[in-house]
Amino acid sequence: MAEIIHIPGSVFSAQASENLVEYPVYAKILHLGLVLSVTFELWNSLAALWFANFTWFPLHVLAGLILTGWLVLTWLVYLLTPWGRHLLGTWFSWRTPQAVGHDLARLFRGKLPSHGVRPGLSSLWQAIFFIGVSIVTFGGFLGWLVLRGDLHLSGGAQIGLTLMRLGTPLLAYFWIGHVVMATYHALRGEALWRIFAVWKRG
Repeated sequence: MAEIIHIPGSVFSAQASENLVEYPVYAKILHLGLVLSVTFELWNSLAALWFANFTWFPLHVLAGLILTGWLVLTWLVYLLTPWGRHLLGTWFSWRTPQAVGHDLARLFRGKLPSHGVRPGLSSLWQAIFFIGVSIVTFGGFLGWLVLRGDLHLSGGAQIGLTLMRLGTPLLAYFWIGHVVMATYHALRGEALWRIFAVWKRG
């Protein structure tokens, strides 16, 4: 995730004025907000699911509402800005299956696959994680609205609760994988942490 590599024929306009080699400040802010809110929601949910610990439930609801709004904002930015469309273009590129196969082959030979916003194992992992977080969060929001009586949808509460029960443990594995690989890259001297550095360019 440290750099963006241009992909010919991606979905953004060639006349875009943004420098797609760098992470814009708004992208760093969005990413930092996602990391903090998803981390809190995820592990608070696991405490409730596995240990019946609802101590922070009011904060869980508040953080869930914030995360729902943050995800809507993030999706809008991804869809409406050249940088965001470039990111989505790498996640859903026609080159993804071949690139993932190449990265897996390198991994089995003991070589760490390339990182950065490019088709491959890293981008596939991030795409699945982001979409999974979106589905579980929006499902939880739907269930919350139904339970409050703000939305009348038959089975809506059950859908939301089921998505959270099934999705949360799966997202935990993706979260752990994210942390492990980011730490490993950092130990190799690859500056992945700069994607949070809102005070500097690049």
